[in-house]
Amino acid sequence: MRSTAWTLLVSAFAILGFNCYSAYGDLVNLENFSAAARADFSRYAMFDAFTGVSCMVLMLSVGIIAANVVVSEYSTGLIRATFVAVPARHGVMAAKLAVVATVSLSYGLVVVGGSFFVTQAILDGKGVGLSITDPGVPERLLASVLMAPLTALVAMVIGVLVRHSIGTLTTFVGAFMLLPLALSERLYATAVLGHLTPYRAWVRIADIEFGSRPYPWTTSGAWTVYAVWAALATILTVVVAQRRDH
Repeated sequence: MRSTAWTLLVSAFAILGFNCYSAYGDLVNLENFSAAARADFSRYAMFDAFTGVSCMVLMLSVGIIAANVVVSEYSTGLIRATFVAVPARHGVMAAKLAVVATVSLSYGLVVVGGSFFVTQAILDGKGVGLSITDPGVPERLLASVLMAPLTALVAMVIGVLVRHSIGTLTTFVGAFMLLPLALSERLYATAVLGHLTPYRAWVRIADIEFGSRPYPWTTSGAWTVYAVWAALATILTVVVAQRRDH
């Protein structure tokens, strides 16, 4: 649909704008940073490359598009015609998953890669920009890129389960995007629950949190969260579509 292209285009410009604004702000205020902050400025540069706000914009835009891929057919009833034409429901959903994952991965590569190079060029105005070959940078960029297809897979499974546009978007935004922000890092139980969410996993891998955390965890654990969510979302989408309404 035409709205898909517009959503991706507008959100890409929004992401680039947020990140450039953050990078320019740090560049202008660099002299006001403490000596310790300037010595560890690579964390600020990595934050500027892809901010938390930008990650939320990416999640929202990709999630809306991915959910609509399945919800639009369920809400209009066209899914029945689709399953009549292709009785192998698992094949239909596998194809949808493959297309959406590919498109969202490509989108992630463009917006994350573009933001990194532009923001670091801005910071290089005072010689504090990062290179893509610097230690830890490829891993952090990869986590940001992969957030796009991971979000798409989760949005699709929510769409298959809920089947209504408003309910799907409400569930997606509330459970996938806002809940991780509401879970406190100061309590063990909520910290652990937060660690099980993809957004917190991204924050851990990207290493953009400043200050100490009472319940730290490992990047390997964060990558595991990515893998488990992606696998479960894929399997559930196919299984639910295959067995529901039979």
